[in-house]
Parts: sequence; C-alpha cells; structure tokens
Amino acid sequence: MEKINMSSKKWVTVIILSIFCTLAIRFNTKPEVYSGYIYALIGIFFIGFYSANKIVGGGLGGLIVGLGLLLRNIWPQESTLTGEKLEAFLVEYNSYQDFIGKYFLVMVLGGLVLGVVGALVGNFMADKEISPSKKFSTKRITYLAIFVAMSVAINTARIGSVSFGGFPIISSGYLLGPVNGFIVGALADVVGFIIRPSATGGFNPLFILTSALTGFIPAFATKLLKEEYPKFSLVKILIGIGIGQLITSVILVPIFRVMLYGGNTFYYFAIQALIKQALSVPIYAFLVNAVNESLSRSVNLRKNL
Repeated sequence: MEKINMSSKKWVTVIILSIFCTLAIRFNTKPEVYSGYIYALIGIFFIGFYSANKIVGGGLGGLIVGLGLLLRNIWPQESTLTGEKLEAFLVEYNSYQDFIGKYFLVMVLGGLVLGVVGALVGNFMADKEISPSKKFSTKRITYLAIFVAMSVAINTARIGSVSFGGFPIISSGYLLGPVNGFIVGALADVVGFIIRPSATGGFNPLFILTSALTGFIPAFATKLLKEEYPKFSLVKILIGIGIGQLITSVILVPIFRVMLYGGNTFYYFAIQALIKQALSVPIYAFLVNAVNESLSRSVNLRKNL
C-alpha cells in the first residue's frame, strides 16, 4: 500500500482546498446549480496533483463529493429570486436534486477517480525526466504542435458523430510520454473548440480535463503493465487504451453531459459510449502499435525531448 508522506504545509493546503471544494458543492452559482460540483471536481484534481498521493487524492475526492452532496440535503439551498426567474431556477434545481438521488454513488466515484488521476499526474510531473522545471525545447514544442494540429484537423473533418480525433491524442501519450499526452489533449480541446465550437457541444473546463486524460491514462496504464517506450506490445496497448477510454468516454463524459445539457440519462450516454469505444479501442490500439513500430525503427521521439 502506498505510504502517505506529506509535509505539514501540504496537509494544511490540502485540507483548506478540501473544505472549499466541499462547500462549493453546497453553494452554487445561480442559476447554474450544477456549477458547484464542477468546481469541486476541478479542485479535487488539483488536490490529487498537489499531494501526488493516490490515497490522499482518491480518498479526499470521494469524501469531498459525498459530504458536499449530503450537505445539500441537510442544508437545502434557498433562492432570493422571485417570479419567473424563481420558477426557472426551481425547475433546474429540482432536476439536479433528482440527478443526485439517482447517481449519488457515480458522482462520488467521479470524485475518487479524478483525485487518483490527479495524483498520478502529480507523480509523473515530479519525475526528474519530465519535471516542469525543464524548459520546453523547440523540438518538444514542435512535436506537441504537430499532434495538436493532427487531432484538431481529424476532429474538424468528422462526419456527424464519427471522428478519430482521439487517435493523435492517445498516440502522443505513447510516443512522447504521458505528461506530453496530457498537454496535447488539453490544447487540442481548446483549439478544436475555437475552430469548430459545435464539434464539442459547448466549452467547459471539464471537457478539457477529459481530453487531457485521454492522452495521459492509456500510456500511463501501459507503463504500469511494465511496458516501456518504444517496446509496447499490442495487447498491453489495447488494455491501456481500454482503461483510458472507459474512465473518460464511458464514465466521466456521460456524467458531465447529463449535468450540463440534460436530456437522456447517464446510463443511456454511457451505453452509447461503450458501444462506440468497443469499436474504436481496437482500431486505436492497432494504429498506435503500427505507428510506434514504424517510427521506432528510425527515430526516438523522446530523445532530448
């Protein structure tokens, strides 16, 4: 089991952030009653990132969401709005309360997962080979820009909901390293929204996070399976991408879609995403493996990156 070795300063910072995140779930920006949960999830990710400890990040992530949602029932939100504005607010508020009742455990799981992922990213950033203190070389910036451009171009050229814009993001994690994949995913989402807003269904920082995790989780999961660049096996690439897409596309994205845009249930979106990823994951794995084998024969993309 991972040991918790944190300084007093870190503990104080983490506790303060945890309190703010818990209260954020209770106190919402009107009329967007779901906004507190969004702010809390972002805060939980940074708690995990700052602590760089999976037990702290995951444990506090689940605890924060659980306590915050319970506070909403114990201490109901009161509105100072009147007339039509109050009626509109109550419709959204009651809808959100129903959502919490149905998906309480899923929302808690979302906090736990983001806390753990934040810790994993924090651990990677602390590694001496990819320390944030290391300057972005021209070579590194060029590689990042290429993968971002590829993702935006493919995603912009989508036909309906069919797109393979995730392939360059996932590939960047394997070829350049998980942290660089994280950066590519985040930038690709922002640039993609600027070029084609309708492609993402609206701008929200949570979708930047899921896009960033799309570049980080598969390569990191494959690394945990004792595979190192450039010697990745197809089976372990398949497992890594499967884990990444399950967390991001099948769990997190449906939660955010229902909260932000309403419509069908979480399970509907999750099942639709699961069917789509059942087809996409093997294709992504095959392509990543083919590209890696081809490039690794002639160039080491991570050398002096």
